[in-house]
Amino acid sequence: MDNAEEKKNIGVAQDGKPDTQRQPSPSAFDVIVVGAGLAGCAAARLFALEGLRVALVEHHRDMLAYKQLCTHFIQASATPTLRRLGLDNLIERAGGLRNGVDIWTRYGWTGDLPPLDSAGKPAFGYNIQRRTLDPMLRKLAAGTPGMTFLSGCSVRKLIKHDGAICGLELEGAHPGSLTATVVVGADGRNSEIAKLAGVKASSSENSRFAANRAYRNVGLRRGACSQMWLRGGEAGFVFPNDDGVTVIAYMVTKDKLDEFRSDPGQALERSIASLPDCPDLAAAEPLGPPLLVKDYANVWRKPVAGNIAFIGDALLSVDPLWGVGCGFAFQAAGWLVDALAPALRAGQAPAPALQRYAKQVSRQLGGHRFLILDYARRRGFNAVERLMFSAAAKDSECARHLHAFGARLIGPARFLSPAALLRAAWINLRRPTALTAQPDAPV
Repeated sequence: MDNAEEKKNIGVAQDGKPDTQRQPSPSAFDVIVVGAGLAGCAAARLFALEGLRVALVEHHRDMLAYKQLCTHFIQASATPTLRRLGLDNLIERAGGLRNGVDIWTRYGWTGDLPPLDSAGKPAFGYNIQRRTLDPMLRKLAAGTPGMTFLSGCSVRKLIKHDGAICGLELEGAHPGSLTATVVVGADGRNSEIAKLAGVKASSSENSRFAANRAYRNVGLRRGACSQMWLRGGEAGFVFPNDDGVTVIAYMVTKDKLDEFRSDPGQALERSIASLPDCPDLAAAEPLGPPLLVKDYANVWRKPVAGNIAFIGDALLSVDPLWGVGCGFAFQAAGWLVDALAPALRAGQAPAPALQRYAKQVSRQLGGHRFLILDYARRRGFNAVERLMFSAAAKDSECARHLHAFGARLIGPARFLSPAALLRAAWINLRRPTALTAQPDAPV
């Protein structure tokens, strides 16, 4: 297939811009999705694959735009959605890496032991740069039959009928009105859709700031898996990605921020060098300037407001220490489509389906959010976390259990089940300290 034919098949004009001339009349849409990031593109494509008429609205004109603040780590819990999108094969062809993670605490390394899925097979997610992933998914979504992709547009106001939101007024490259049964806000943590609809976000403090930078030629001492260090109020990360790029990240409490202000790159490398089995950066080539995030408060909204549904960062944007943003974005998109698409195809009122989605978000993400917000306020482990991490450094079954929770394959209730806690206690009583432990390190 030549390049012109390929662009025709994916709905992109031969000048490389999205083909927006295929749109139906403004009143013909079942769903309008605002925001063509991971969550928005995933939801729009899945709705279109269900036979629905979808408008995807994006303020960027550039199909190659991507989110820079990201760990580039997608949890294994999102892999079923990636497969459903047809994105998993594209990720692998683009050089994305199947990921696992090895975690160090004062108790030692857990080992890169993959959790098991419901069929008992090793589960994995992907590490892939957002500069690779975002354009790839956007083009995939734009080429889905039933999709109208409108780039270079922003939402000027919401259109109401009998008190309910029934569409949007756009300005920019495609000014005018769009109407639909449901509007999906996938437009980020500062969601303009939420502001226009009067939906306020809840927030809580994150006690840490973050610094990260991409490199080539990083010497990895623990293999090609992702690596994470948790030491008191510190957290360090290594994320190998496609194209030989490795992302190095470090987070620590804000009382250390002054040490990073003058030269964040040097402070990042110095901090990473202090960690056990740290990566070798002697021959590493920095790719661009370091990114210093001085404050990243936890933000979340209710999943549904009238006939507006929120997904991605517009729904939940929390402490990047745990790297859940990409995974939860894909999963929430899938949950919304599963709840809503049958009702829209049948011409039914969307309210009951939207409430089912809201309940699933609460059931699936509520416990994870609670623990993430709690840890964002603290400088180290509580007693239960000490129990679970210390056992994971000594026992493979406990390590797989911990990794299953980190991959978000299980929730807090199962992670902290009586059986899991009893096994961890038994392991800690019976097994010797791991060889990689540093008992004097902060915890």
